[in-house]
Amino acid sequence: MCLKKYINTIKAEPVYFVAGISVLLLAVMGTSVRHVASVTFTILVLLSFTTIKDWSKVYISLSSLEKLFLLSFFLYMLSGVFSYYNVDDTDKYVKLFERYFRFLLVIPIYLFLIKKKISLLRYLYAGVVISGPFLFLIALKHSLQFPNVPAQGNYHHIIFGQLAMLNVGIMLNMLFTLNLSKKMQAVILVSVLCGVAVAIMSQARGAWLVIPVYLVFVIYSTFKSGKKAVVIATVFIMLAMVLSSIKPVGNVVEQRTSDAVTEVNRFFTEDKYISSVGTRLAMWEIAINVWKKSPVLGTGLGDFDDEVIELQAEGKYVGMDVHNSVHNIYLQALVGSGLVGLFALFFVILFLPIRVFICNMCVHKGASYAGIIVVVSYAVFGLTESWTLRLPAVSVFLVYLVIIVSHLYVSQLNKDEVYDVGDKL
Repeated sequence: MCLKKYINTIKAEPVYFVAGISVLLLAVMGTSVRHVASVTFTILVLLSFTTIKDWSKVYISLSSLEKLFLLSFFLYMLSGVFSYYNVDDTDKYVKLFERYFRFLLVIPIYLFLIKKKISLLRYLYAGVVISGPFLFLIALKHSLQFPNVPAQGNYHHIIFGQLAMLNVGIMLNMLFTLNLSKKMQAVILVSVLCGVAVAIMSQARGAWLVIPVYLVFVIYSTFKSGKKAVVIATVFIMLAMVLSSIKPVGNVVEQRTSDAVTEVNRFFTEDKYISSVGTRLAMWEIAINVWKKSPVLGTGLGDFDDEVIELQAEGKYVGMDVHNSVHNIYLQALVGSGLVGLFALFFVILFLPIRVFICNMCVHKGASYAGIIVVVSYAVFGLTESWTLRLPAVSVFLVYLVIIVSHLYVSQLNKDEVYDVGDKL
């Protein structure tokens, strides 16, 4: 009966099904399987063009807060346009501008979801749960083949670990806010532990920084939700402690943490920058100095590595790997597009999304918490990694954000007219 129901739903709304599967695949393998993020994002954009004639009407019907939310994407893209004023390398600028242009392309996706009155939150949740075991198998296979190398898929190990950790946060939220059967709770707990293991095996220390945030959420939800939450929290903490003591997971955390402390000390006491953390600190130092030359519009997208090369030619930072990435989204925005870019970044990454979720807390608390987790997670990830320069990470952030926000507003409509409101899993 259940299968027949879904088949009938697919036949009735094939566009909805294609969009949902795209979201699911992005959540499962967006940063581990090559081209999945770009293909799924492109599919969503193309689907949005089926309602192009209604975009203006839908936009006019939006609330003022929704309009500001969409405007923030446009402003961020515009900051990338303004940065062209100081660009020296046009080819690199054009390549990097695609990341900014993707923020603009997510606007019609949102208008499409509102026009069709569909929520894809359940597909997102399903993909998040499936991602735990899927990413763990990839990480385990990679670790067995390359024991001393950070686990990863077809992309960089940092965004591989970030997606795993982000999905862990969303699953914790699901455990505390959704009406789940005991079997589903057990499945999600297993997936959470797989996700934590993946994040550790990826050795993406920047992703680990969000763990205290998740623990605070677990503690807060435990006190707010009662006996059921106490059981979930207790089981989660016990299993996490067991996982952290198992080799090689426990050894990786201890070793990488010790290395980070040592590298920070050597940078400040011995001026040693040839290390993972040391290079980041050196780049942040360079970024501040470069930004001071063009404080309003920045040095231009794609020009930071040229600045590093010039410094090395002067005998400074010799031997350090040259990257266009500053390994910090805030300094990246500052050096690339100046104060204009930094303002736009805060607007689109933090201020507007957080305001949307807080204002809609009474509509759907679970989805609002999920949205806050996405925003806070990427804000923390951005402290040590310029994920805004990585297309898969940008696609994941934008799609997750738009799916959750559109669900909040779709949930306010007549539920008889809405497909898949996602209240249960």
